[in-house]
Amino acid sequence: MTHKYDALKKVILYTVASGIIAGAIVLGISYQVLAELTFAGDRVVYGKRLSDLAQEVRTELLKRPDVTPVSFEASDGMVISGFLIERKNAKYNAVLCHGYRSVKEFMYGYIDLFPDWNILLFDFRSHGNSDGKITSLGYHEAKDVIAASNYLKAAAKRKKMAQLPTVILGFSMGGAAALKAADLDATIADALIIDSTYARLNSTILKAYSSKTLLPFYPFFPVITWLFNYLAACDIHQMNPDDCVSRIKMPILFIHAATDSYVASKNVLKLYSNVQNKHSKIWIGPACRHGSLHTFYEHAYQHKVHSFLTKVFAESEFKKL
Repeated sequence: MTHKYDALKKVILYTVASGIIAGAIVLGISYQVLAELTFAGDRVVYGKRLSDLAQEVRTELLKRPDVTPVSFEASDGMVISGFLIERKNAKYNAVLCHGYRSVKEFMYGYIDLFPDWNILLFDFRSHGNSDGKITSLGYHEAKDVIAASNYLKAAAKRKKMAQLPTVILGFSMGGAAALKAADLDATIADALIIDSTYARLNSTILKAYSSKTLLPFYPFFPVITWLFNYLAACDIHQMNPDDCVSRIKMPILFIHAATDSYVASKNVLKLYSNVQNKHSKIWIGPACRHGSLHTFYEHAYQHKVHSFLTKVFAESEFKKL
């Protein structure tokens, strides 16, 4: 009897130990995958460190007489780094929101594309020169958009630019953050331009997980989701820009490439299907790399944005001047 009891005890101990070891392995692998997807890091882009490329662009930008380095705080105390670009005879005040694991300097292509905009470029939390170590892919970044809009409005008031309409242009994650920000605070802008943005965060993370790893869905993805929610202090199931659109009253221009391998064009169709403002528009451009329509089709991009804003602000109910 004692022998059987000892054998059973060993089986239970081995089972428990195996479960603990397996759980530790799953947790460790999940953490590593999550770190690759969401932790701040100096990744390699076109054979160079992101920070080195950003520094090269930053050096050139700071040579311009119309560029001023600025910083401001989000509502939760995160210090956000930015550049304010002021133009003579500007028609709009614009906030530009970069994408996932990018930096404000990589939005430089928009500067000369829209020479009649006063522009605030900024680094989202955990990106570039701003505070933070983990991105929430738009969830908390909405606070940065609101802070950026408030900073630009205050600067515009001081510099007698306050009569100009405020436009927010967000690319990818920046677009998702802008949509959530506009849902939280309807006063942050008079119009939105949303480029290459996802409709729901959970499905976007799942797509990235499936394309970047060979791991099965179970048990890893649920653990990754739990870790992400815990470490980023958010809930990915509550980050749904398509729901935000259904509550936003301001006009929105949606832009998306027909064949975007990172964020499929079905996302923009889902977003656009929920628009509430009759002046909202959608442009599904030619086949192009994610977020690169403004580079490879700059004249068409410029024309679409210009036509949208001209029509919106020519209407009496939106006219600002």
